Amino acid sequence: MGIQFTTSSNCLFKNRRVQVQTEAFTNRAFQGVIPGTQNALNSWQPYNGAFLSVTSKTKGVTSALPNSLQVRIPNVVTGPIGFENTGYWGNGLSFKTPTRRLTTYTPGIKVQEGWTYKGSFYAKSDSFTGKISVSLKSKQGTTFATSSVSGVAKEWKKFSFELEPTVSAANDDNVFSVTVDGGAAAGKTIFFGMFSLFPPTYRGRENGMRIDLAQALAATKPSIWRFPGGNNLEGHSFDTRWKWNETIGRIEDRPGRVGDWGYSNTDGLGLLEYLNWAEDLEAEPILGIYSGISIANYSDLATWPVVPEQDLQPYIDDALNEIEFVIGDAKTTEGGKLRASLGRTEPYELRFIEIGNEDQEWQPVFRWRICRFMHTYKPHSKLALTDQTVTSTNDLVLLGDIPSGRLAYPTLEGAAAEAAYMTGMERNSDVVFASAYAPSLQHIRSYEWTPDIITYDASRLVKSTSYYVQEMFSVNRGTHVLQTSPASTSDTAPLFWIASYHNETNTVFLKVSNTGTTDLVAKIFLDFPITGFGTATSISSPALSPISGLFNVSNTLEDPELIIPVASSFAIPLPDRFNYTFPATSVTVISLQTSPLTAV
Repeated sequence: MGIQFTTSSNCLFKNRRVQVQTEAFTNRAFQGVIPGTQNALNSWQPYNGAFLSVTSKTKGVTSALPNSLQVRIPNVVTGPIGFENTGYWGNGLSFKTPTRRLTTYTPGIKVQEGWTYKGSFYAKSDSFTGKISVSLKSKQGTTFATSSVSGVAKEWKKFSFELEPTVSAANDDNVFSVTVDGGAAAGKTIFFGMFSLFPPTYRGRENGMRIDLAQALAATKPSIWRFPGGNNLEGHSFDTRWKWNETIGRIEDRPGRVGDWGYSNTDGLGLLEYLNWAEDLEAEPILGIYSGISIANYSDLATWPVVPEQDLQPYIDDALNEIEFVIGDAKTTEGGKLRASLGRTEPYELRFIEIGNEDQEWQPVFRWRICRFMHTYKPHSKLALTDQTVTSTNDLVLLGDIPSGRLAYPTLEGAAAEAAYMTGMERNSDVVFASAYAPSLQHIRSYEWTPDIITYDASRLVKSTSYYVQEMFSVNRGTHVLQTSPASTSDTAPLFWIASYHNETNTVFLKVSNTGTTDLVAKIFLDFPITGFGTATSISSPALSPISGLFNVSNTLEDPELIIPVASSFAIPLPDRFNYTFPATSVTVISLQTSPLTAV
């Protein structure tokens, strides 16, 4: 069975990777900072004259969290006094210059009517025993929700609370406030540690994901979920690598570590959170395993820390312990027992692991290192190995990053180019079994690599043109690739295509990318019967719009629906042929209903 494809002018692939939780606070436990420095107070600010400092001179909340916030109340003070957390970066304030629009971003917390914010913190004091008030309020002083706790003692005590705003804030220019009565606290010192504030999470998971971001990713119907990332796995040193056993259990027992991109990782998004997220998305997890290589200067690989071959075994053993934690029986294995003690008795599904991250760049040590790991993991029949290279001899290849370049947002022309590339991946789905777009998520004020398929701030998100391409390819997925005549190659540029058939729904999908700058009319001939109409979903530069004929355009937080998929239906008068116009610089998925195809 096949399709003949001519023009009038000359995957079964799976996707996904990355992270974000709904935690409202930045620097929530003062991890990875130097006590007594200004940087240690990042995102914290005094209210009404309190003196703040981060200290390690008093015993921390746990051995994993040695730093605490020391709050000294002046001897003379009236009214409430305390401190505030400004949250993560909030939404933008835009203004125009004669040549362009500029956007500035301020810290902020989204305050939503009807949401329940669940929070907690630790506190202790040798002298203060009064009430502590917590609230969500605007920087201008409007209070949206408040609660209070009492019972501060000389030893650390955890206080939990809920905040339920009765009205939504107009913007994200809001803070979390902690205050005490100035008269009762005058001259006294109070210590605080391990703050947390979570609005509702995706599927109600504790320590879970931000709903809108998780829903957007779920809408792509990802089949695989690769974690915990590449450079995040490696760290800048052996000690700052991603240590799975330090990312599980209570958040109070997770020490965190210095991250790879200039900030501290709390590891609040740990191994169990990743596994639960993959499960909630109904995606197959691909677990990244540290290979003994950390990162340094990408232009000088000789600077990278590499574990010598004779010292590699402890890291292999650690990875085996991690795998046992994920899939081990809760009664007969130590790893399974540990997992069960944390609330998960049933083993997770895990068939794929990825050894290292782009380690093929290290050719002198790559081969023996991979062989050591493969020899060790071979007895695990449920596990297969993946890497980020493409070969013609490996039918379990994960193809890596495919973004279109270093841009603030993906563009339409970049998305069309990605789609053209993806038609080749799907055509070769017997070799390329999966693909992951990296990075996937980008906070507009804190990112390292661009472009990303989703950009967001404290309350908004934008789905990029690249996001829609990923969604269109993933949702419209066949079970068999169909032959076309001619085959799509570089000789058919600027038109690239792939045809597939789903043997349960009897649907034929024709995915087409037009990377050119003019419309192309295709004459499509079929050697199987179809019904009298077809449907299409397409992204392109909309006709008769301000951006008509412009292709270096992007969806942005300020204009999130500049380019969105458009669905249409069209009649097919003849049972074996039809014409279709593919707009300039566009990506289109045509769906056709047919009878069962037996010779696929």
